[in-house]
Amino acid sequence: MSETLYQYYRQQSVLPTYGGFRSDEDLAAHERHRRRLFTDKLFLPPRLFKNSRLLEFGPDAGENSLVFARWGAHCILAEPNQKAHPVIRDYFRRFQLEDRLASLEASDVASFPDPKSESERFDLIDAEGFIYTVKPESIWMGKFARLVRDEGMVVLFYCEAYGSLVELMLKVVQSRFRQLTGLDALQAAHRLFDAKWNSIPHKRKIESWVMDVLENPFVRLRYFFEPVSLCRQMGQAGFRLYSSWPSYHDGLDVHWFKKIRDEDEQWPLLEEFIARSRLSHVFGRTHFLTQRDRDLEKTLSNLLKLTDGLVDDFDDDDAKRAGALWARLAQKLESHRILTDGPDRAASLRTVNCFQRLLSLLRQGSPHKLVQFCTRNRAFIQSWGMPSHFAVFRKTGL
Repeated sequence: MSETLYQYYRQQSVLPTYGGFRSDEDLAAHERHRRRLFTDKLFLPPRLFKNSRLLEFGPDAGENSLVFARWGAHCILAEPNQKAHPVIRDYFRRFQLEDRLASLEASDVASFPDPKSESERFDLIDAEGFIYTVKPESIWMGKFARLVRDEGMVVLFYCEAYGSLVELMLKVVQSRFRQLTGLDALQAAHRLFDAKWNSIPHKRKIESWVMDVLENPFVRLRYFFEPVSLCRQMGQAGFRLYSSWPSYHDGLDVHWFKKIRDEDEQWPLLEEFIARSRLSHVFGRTHFLTQRDRDLEKTLSNLLKLTDGLVDDFDDDDAKRAGALWARLAQKLESHRILTDGPDRAASLRTVNCFQRLLSLLRQGSPHKLVQFCTRNRAFIQSWGMPSHFAVFRKTGL
């Protein structure tokens, strides 16, 4: 197994997020999506990037980098997978943004040089899609604290533990099907997931998704972040949560505008709000708890661990236990202690039912029945969860 994610990517024949932009219209469409994300959800409007000194770790093909450049940022890109460098340079030439590509380095986070002066620090650091795999976290959190200016921003995109439950289930299906059939990764994925993949708008090919998610050894529970832990660790490094998507701030906490809560008051509120949002993260729909449910948290934690274990070893008893835990989730979803609307509740109950059925089929070991289910069951095709979270942190200093 590769020791780092970029070493894993080096061994692949495709770049994980390459969208193959060919025209100004392609880039403009991507820019519109990023503008809405950064402005409406993360509260970082494009104007903030104008003339900023921006460091992006792991830009892959550089398609997000093009957007930052369009917004006026001076882009320093650190991409250790040198297969991506010609693609990045070609993109910047093609879209006439070469003057915004200040530097393209082959450094990873650990080897990127510390700044020698204040002028070498950065206004913004963007690290999307890989940073959660760098362990221990102190390596990159300490590095970011040295690199970014006071009041500067760090944008993270990472795999959230509970939101990744559905994605782990997909990895279980892929792994078990390959075990039963002997097919290679791409052949298995086409048979199982073509209908699911084609049900959503996407810019990349299924080959990229197979490599980047289904077969990626770093898309596993041991690498995923839990938001409270992430915020605490970033706080110890000198950063404070600025924004996130989904939101980690308690939007129901109403108080006088002149009252400023200190850290001791903020942490219990943050932890409580995130705990009450767990089901929303699992299903990617609104299921907010009216009060914290410790039994639910234990159920979810156990289900995550069991599902992650089934990726490597499909044990019949563990699959049975996982099915029973999905049934407990159904009971929770039907509770009056969840703030949700009828369609969301019904859709998530269908998701639970489909995964219970799927675990039964996986135990039966019939490839034909698995293909039939995965290509025809609407709940399976429409269920994705919310594995990908954004979090923005502002450097306040220790």
